Amino acid sequence: MNTECSQENDAAKLPAAVVLGSITNGSRSNILRNEPPPPPPPPPPPPHHHLHHSKQIIRKINSCGTNCSKALDILYETQPFLKNVETRSFQRDAATQEEQQCTFDAKPLVAVIQLLAKNHDFSTPVELLSSVIQLHKVKAVPTYYLLSVYKSMIGMLALQEQKLKLINLHRQILHYIYVEIPNNIQDTPPMDIYHVTLSALGKCRQMDAILDLLNCMETQQTITSIIESSENDDIHQDLTVGTYKHPLPDRMAYLAALNSSIRCKSPEASMEIMNRMKSRGMALDAVVYNHVLSSLANKKIKERYEIVVNIWQEMEKMNMCTDSTYKLLIQIFTKECQWSDVAAAKRRMEAQCTSSLNMSGEVAVGIMDHGKQPLIPGYIADLEKLEKISTCKKPWYRVGRVKVDREESACLPEGTIVFGIQQHKNPILNGLSLVFYTVTGEKLGYMLIRNEIQTKGNTRDAHVSEVTTGKMFYSSIMGMYIDEGHRGKGLARYFLGIWLTICLRTNAFPRSEKINKPLLSLALSNFGFQPVCDGAMEAEVCPIEHIQETTCTLGQIAELGWEPKFALYTKHCMNFSERELRIQSMIVTRVPPDPRGKVIAVKTCFEHPMTQNARKGHDFGQERSRLIENVTSLWGQPSVESICQEERSQSLEYVEFFIEDELLKRVIFGYLY
Repeated sequence: MNTECSQENDAAKLPAAVVLGSITNGSRSNILRNEPPPPPPPPPPPPHHHLHHSKQIIRKINSCGTNCSKALDILYETQPFLKNVETRSFQRDAATQEEQQCTFDAKPLVAVIQLLAKNHDFSTPVELLSSVIQLHKVKAVPTYYLLSVYKSMIGMLALQEQKLKLINLHRQILHYIYVEIPNNIQDTPPMDIYHVTLSALGKCRQMDAILDLLNCMETQQTITSIIESSENDDIHQDLTVGTYKHPLPDRMAYLAALNSSIRCKSPEASMEIMNRMKSRGMALDAVVYNHVLSSLANKKIKERYEIVVNIWQEMEKMNMCTDSTYKLLIQIFTKECQWSDVAAAKRRMEAQCTSSLNMSGEVAVGIMDHGKQPLIPGYIADLEKLEKISTCKKPWYRVGRVKVDREESACLPEGTIVFGIQQHKNPILNGLSLVFYTVTGEKLGYMLIRNEIQTKGNTRDAHVSEVTTGKMFYSSIMGMYIDEGHRGKGLARYFLGIWLTICLRTNAFPRSEKINKPLLSLALSNFGFQPVCDGAMEAEVCPIEHIQETTCTLGQIAELGWEPKFALYTKHCMNFSERELRIQSMIVTRVPPDPRGKVIAVKTCFEHPMTQNARKGHDFGQERSRLIENVTSLWGQPSVESICQEERSQSLEYVEFFIEDELLKRVIFGYLY
């Protein structure tokens, strides 16, 4: 009895709220024993789409490849509000809307739209956009979410018209910005929508539509939008009309239009856009002028030379000329055959733009003074000594020919490849193209080559042995293209063999720029080249027959529209575009081939061991001899020296040059020599 009284007295000392709450929760005994109340229950977990970071979601979506259904499942799993929009009812509670709007991220949906477009599925993105519009009408998604989807759709339509040559899709883009977006957001579209639209119209080559849109923005013409009556209004109420004005174009809008004019090869439009900026009192800087010069360099118009000279004078007065400016001027003046202006631009570049100097400390343009004759580049004078072939779209200069085995290359007339050099569009870039033709004039392909000269004081490792003291000539391969009708016939090794033979004859050291093409990497490896970058990624190349039937990519081969011949197995994430895969006749797989393929490295630069030893100051004689053996075995010759002799081997293969080695060195290294 006394015990019960003491317990009641202890309970009386506790706050009433605690006693009542504890009794209500059925824990009276805990309170009477003066124990703390149980901890509160944990908060409910956040929505499922909170559990994944947007970057992780996008990475999963991009890894789906051609499996669009899997990508949509990931999207619906992380953003379930997009699923079954037509059959759902939406709560319009203000607190719920505020909570949802903090969780929306349009990046996963944009990634899915891009993946669908890459796989030529254009109907599903339209359905997704329709769902988002319905969600926005009931205020279930925020406006920025809808606008992000519109930007993605505009880009998708532009690429569809650009790549698939489908006409009139730009009209849908214009319908978005003139009608649909104002109707759905009940306001003027934001400026970034205009930027995306101007760029998209440029991809569609619709310069007139770009100028019309700029005119609407500059005059701030009225946009008329239809505003639907709300759910609480009478169902028979007439629709109301909202009016808005186009925003004035900002600098980014004009730059987007200038970029589009370069795509459309319309220098007249570039000049008009620049004049519009002047009339609005906008300051013109080097970026604007360089855009106009780039457009003028792409297409010749009447009085182009005079226009360029005036732009150059304006830029010099305001001290705006940059490295890119002088390169564009030299490119244009070269096409106009104004060699004195080429020399003047070269001198200005030498005085002001140290970044344009080559590794030997000299500007990469050589001007030869022939007395009373006009100044002409020495490189052009050397090229004129070669046989010029003008029967194709862009002239090239014949250097030699190589005879290959008829049994291996029966498609080649007389079993012969004729090769030569072709100038780059901008010769100041110190590059050229090695072009390859049949004896009948059919083009087989080309290689992009960039050359460089280094001296003892500015080599990569800052020390050179006595053997290589002085000028060191480097020749770097940037890429290779083989005509689709001649692929798979072993021409790549002949192209590389010709380039390496040129390097050996001119005492140049071969290497490469960063290579992302697995098949080119494999071809270089067969000649002994080694990767030199720390970020190199290993992969395996194998015939398509070595891929297991369970690989998901094989199930999609029929939908590709082209037949893959090779497969690339890798554990790394490599985002090859559809065009890159089609050109190389290749697919990417995550399943190891059986039997295993050849290990190669991509996303790296390559160097031959001879080049590595030379730039480190080591003896490279042994490596050079090994390269000579590889090349001469390709041509069927006992030594490189025998190639230079008049007496040819009786074998089925030989290479023949039509010029002497000294002239070959000058025309190959061009402006550097």
